[in-house]
Amino acid sequence: MNRGIILSLGRVTTNVVLVYTNMKSLIFACLFIFCGTYAAFSQATFTTTGSWNTAGNWSGSNIGDDISEDVTINNNRAALINNGFNYTIGNLSFGNSGGLTINTTGILNVGASGTPKNLTAGNGASLTVTGTLIIWGDLIVVNTLSLNVSGNLIVKGNIQMNNGASISVTGSVDVEGDFIAGNNASVAISGGGSFNVDGDVTVGSNANLTGPPGSFTVGGGCAQGSGSFCDSGTLPVELLFFKALATTTQIELSWATASELNADYFQIEKSSDGLSYETLLQVSAQGNSTSRVDYQTYDEKPNIGKSYYRLKEIDVDGKEIIYQVVLVDFTGVRNTSVYPNPLRNGESITLELNFIPEFPLEVSVFDLSGKTIEKQVLTKSSLTMPVQLSTGMYILKVISPEYKSTSKFVVQE
Repeated sequence: MNRGIILSLGRVTTNVVLVYTNMKSLIFACLFIFCGTYAAFSQATFTTTGSWNTAGNWSGSNIGDDISEDVTINNNRAALINNGFNYTIGNLSFGNSGGLTINTTGILNVGASGTPKNLTAGNGASLTVTGTLIIWGDLIVVNTLSLNVSGNLIVKGNIQMNNGASISVTGSVDVEGDFIAGNNASVAISGGGSFNVDGDVTVGSNANLTGPPGSFTVGGGCAQGSGSFCDSGTLPVELLFFKALATTTQIELSWATASELNADYFQIEKSSDGLSYETLLQVSAQGNSTSRVDYQTYDEKPNIGKSYYRLKEIDVDGKEIIYQVVLVDFTGVRNTSVYPNPLRNGESITLELNFIPEFPLEVSVFDLSGKTIEKQVLTKSSLTMPVQLSTGMYILKVISPEYKSTSKFVVQE
């Protein structure tokens, strides 16, 4: 007798009509449905900016950590693989302006031996590798990709880059397949970095390669449109090192160049998470030099805890090269800065902490009689408030379970 059976298996409910003569047929049919349902690859989506290992940063709290999962980083979002974390995933794709940073001892495998997977970057994507990234398939750049490598990047397949894509390398890039780039593509190698292509190189018109002789090697042939990509170029700045050292009160930043050609200035950028960087300061370059030049400057307001610093060089023609990223752990005293002081009525006053607060802080402004004038809650490391106060001196207090401070400021006419 034929019987209709409804099987409910996890995410799939299937109406099945089974014609069977014995229990073996029924078991076979059930196993077929079960295997067919779960053999499909799943999807993991990174929906915010933050650490890869935080479940709350993923859709449905499903962290991308298995080769059966294809991972997508959404538009305008950036992920950070922290030190000591090691992940293997399926295909990886970046949305427009998506980003990924792999810290010094972090490792990411896109695919595995015998299971090649691809990394596909959307328009304006950014990839910073200070640790290790192994792509067992192809690296595909849809439009533009800012790729900054100071660690190790291994591509088992090909690198395919469309018009305008750029790569900045101070570490090691090894491509076991071919390197293919469109018009106006750019590769910059410095700081002892190397870029090796086992296969062939094919680039479009006006593609640009800069780096010391021998830093870009090709196992096969090299074909180009108009331009000189296949001829080893001259690096505008040959960087010897970039270091950051924490003292008791500040961060000492130093670097040296072996040579400079048409260099305009250096820019120091700072980040608290290794993902989003802000300009800290700017230092004029020597410009043109064939001998060693040493530079030194300071971050006089370092953040308590870990901070990331990176060095950028800008040529006189406006071209930029981003060099390596360094990590510093500053253990100084927590403090509050209030500025400008004095200030005029109607101006804004800024309160700045040198640490990232763990708890919300209550910010209060009092006059000298003790009357409360203003009260706000601070959840970040800085706060800017417009001041509508009479001439005189005021007291600003910051209070949380972890921190307390009192500052004075003066309002002038």
